[in-house]
Amino acid sequence: MFAFETYAGAMNLFSQLNYIGQNNCIFYATNAVPTTALMFGAVGGAVSSARMTANNRNWAGYLINVNEFGFGIIPMEGTKALSLKAEDLAPRFDEFFYIPYQQLVSVTIKRYTIGSSIKRVIIEISNAPKFDLLVQLKQNKMPYHEGCFKAFCDFYGKK
Repeated sequence: MFAFETYAGAMNLFSQLNYIGQNNCIFYATNAVPTTALMFGAVGGAVSSARMTANNRNWAGYLINVNEFGFGIIPMEGTKALSLKAEDLAPRFDEFFYIPYQQLVSVTIKRYTIGSSIKRVIIEISNAPKFDLLVQLKQNKMPYHEGCFKAFCDFYGKK
C-alpha cells in the first residue's frame, strides 16, 4: 500500500500541509509531453523535458486537491529508476504548490486523443508557468480518483 492509495491516505498527505477544506476533490496527474515534441522523437522529448525542468514542473506526478481555497498540488518524485507507477512515488512536501483562485487565469480540459481514456488539463496561473498535465480517467489503484476527477471535469469542463 502506498501513501495516497486511499482517499484517507491522500487526505492525510494534504493534512500534513494544512491544506484540507470542506470539499476536497483529489486526483492524480502526470506531466503532458506536447504532441509537437513527440513528432521530433528523442530530441523533441529532451527539449520538452528541459523546458519542464526550467519551470520546475519535471516531476513524475502530482497529487492535486481542489477545494474552496484553490488548488493545492503536491509533486511526486519517483523512488525507483524509470518507474512511473503510483506505488513507486513519494510526495515532495517541500515543493508543495498552492494556487489561490485569485491567481487562477483558466482551467482547460481537453481530450488527449480521440477515444482516449486520458484527459489533458491545462492550469494557467498569473505570473507563473502553466501546469500542462495528463490525467487518466480511471486509476485502478486509487478508487477515489475516478469520482473526484469526474466532479472536477463536470465543474471545469465546457460550460
